[in-house]
Amino acid sequence: MSVREEAKAERRRRIVAAARELVRESGETGFSMRALAEKAGVSLVTPYNLFGSKLAVMLAMLDADVEQYQARLAGLNAPDAAEMVFAAVRLAREFYEAEPGFYRAVLLEVNSSGEPALREGFTGPRTQFWRGLVAALEREGFLDEGLEPGAYTSQLAHIFGAYLTDWILGGIDLEEMEARIAYGFALHLLAGASDARRAELKARVFGMQERLQALKARRGKGEVKRA
Repeated sequence: MSVREEAKAERRRRIVAAARELVRESGETGFSMRALAEKAGVSLVTPYNLFGSKLAVMLAMLDADVEQYQARLAGLNAPDAAEMVFAAVRLAREFYEAEPGFYRAVLLEVNSSGEPALREGFTGPRTQFWRGLVAALEREGFLDEGLEPGAYTSQLAHIFGAYLTDWILGGIDLEEMEARIAYGFALHLLAGASDARRAELKARVFGMQERLQALKARRGKGEVKRA
């Protein structure tokens, strides 16, 4: 990469980081391009020259987030594909816990803006990610050979999305969100399990069920407060 290209890439990174900081500080995605330029320490025309629009900046911010998430997940070295699925859920919770205001603001914008490109920019890479995990489950013999991977992946994504929405809207906290997604995934994996893997996946279902029951009991005693 030439010096000029490196400088350009650095300005892009600064602008994306500034966008993230603005959302984090305000809890909203309604920042102006002028505020973004000031935060990034660049001229007003620079974000337009490098990205073209605020939408493109938002999409770049989402792409950077996916890259960071996948890099951290790859570093976990899960022993098998099933454990990787549940590790992915745990890691998502860690990301949301680190910056709840940022993620709530971005996810509300994704779901309510009516901008197809923004929604696709969020869901597309994440669907691709889950398809990769389903492919790994197939390779390692966790799934029955008759399952259609696309439909199976879509169901996993909807389980995740439903409980994520519950958290965004304040209906559950992140601990409960993770527990319910994990339980839903465990049930889904068991439903599609190969005979060779059914016993271990059934044990995982009951383990997740016990976790939910324990969480409910703790809430009943007032030991856990909803976020």
